[in-house]
Amino acid sequence: HGCSDREDHARWAERYFRLQKETDALRRRVEGRSHVISRTFDRVCGVLEDLEYLSGDDVSEDGGKLAKIYSELDLLVAECLRRGVWEDLNPVELAACAAALVYEARRNDDAYPRLPEGRVEEALTEMTRLWGELNEVEARHRVSFLRQPDLGFVWTAHRWARGDRLDAILRQSDMTAGDFVRTAKMLVDMLSQIAGAAADPHVRGKARKAADLVRRGVVAYSSFN
Repeated sequence: HGCSDREDHARWAERYFRLQKETDALRRRVEGRSHVISRTFDRVCGVLEDLEYLSGDDVSEDGGKLAKIYSELDLLVAECLRRGVWEDLNPVELAACAAALVYEARRNDDAYPRLPEGRVEEALTEMTRLWGELNEVEARHRVSFLRQPDLGFVWTAHRWARGDRLDAILRQSDMTAGDFVRTAKMLVDMLSQIAGAAADPHVRGKARKAADLVRRGVVAYSSFN
């Protein structure tokens, strides 16, 4: 009480305790987030172990293929390759099916999109069924990363890959030319990833051919700009 700087010391002490309280709160927040990240990582590993992409700390051969895929639907791509869903498709049909992996509508639309008949429709049905299986596996491990495949670009991608003119395609679509080009470039990238991850040389070849079919005209031109 006899200190001549008592008031200054009291203010500094008050500031110290306030900063200490804020520091403790930030530390608890960081630790909480670290625990969430750790728990999520463990759950994702559980999903991969169930699907035999991991065995403990060891990555399986299929896990190595999965590591080559960079997509929101990477597990679905890997499962389609592992189960041979796309083996009987030609390059145009493969491009159409891969379009469901990259497109995501900006708004909800209850109308069922037009689809090419035959093998494309059958493959898409199997892809959707596989997505359901994977969704159940994720649910068991309390994670949810895989969105449902979106079929809204399938018919457009099929027409473009088979050689139809862009103006004719856009007349029957609500897409702008810019949206089309952006989505088509994403499709080319996805087909290239499929080619890189596929174990079957025939699927690899068809995926590369499909990428070439999509990478034409305005899509090819935009890749250089």
